[in-house]
Amino acid sequence: MVDSLFPSIIEPTGDDNTSPESRRKRRRISETAKEAESSSSKAQRISEESSKRWRTSRVQQIYASKLVEALRRARQRSTDAGKITTTSAAAREIRDTADRVLAASARGASRWSRSILARRSRVPAMSMKKHRKAKSAGGRKPRKDAAAAAERKRNKLPAVERKLKILGSLVPGCRKVTVPNLLDEVTDYISALEMQVRAMESLAELLAAAAPRMALTRP
Repeated sequence: MVDSLFPSIIEPTGDDNTSPESRRKRRRISETAKEAESSSSKAQRISEESSKRWRTSRVQQIYASKLVEALRRARQRSTDAGKITTTSAAAREIRDTADRVLAASARGASRWSRSILARRSRVPAMSMKKHRKAKSAGGRKPRKDAAAAAERKRNKLPAVERKLKILGSLVPGCRKVTVPNLLDEVTDYISALEMQVRAMESLAELLAAAAPRMALTRP
């Protein structure tokens, strides 16, 4: 009788959350989370493999030997051509040669390495194009500074997007890539540059140690 006077209050059991639409929504959230986790683990795995590959002593030794050979060939070409190279031009040539050898060591597996290797083949064509463009321009007034306009446009972007664009401009060939690809390229590029620094430091130490012996053996 008491039960009839005071009907039992049934607490919500969450049946509303088991509707088809709610289940689909939870399934989409779960799939998105799994994809994000998979992408994160994949990026971490690529980063670890890249760091291990560039940190091995064998890769460093191979790069150093290739760099020495490339610099020797570049010096021989300058000698044969009878060119008088200034200090700044010599430093620029050494830097370009070191970067090309580094890109060749990556074997085209990264975007930055392919960009560096392709840059050399584009230089003659671009210089000819600029020469023709300057010749055809004649006495016309120069155009508005494109770099300043691009800088103003970049400053209007949100802080994170602006920093990503700056980061993409620092890595060869990565101005227009997605954020995950950019992070993979940056990780690989930094590891490669660290290896390059270690190899060049080792070469500098060897040359410094060999210099006194070479001075003593000179007539």
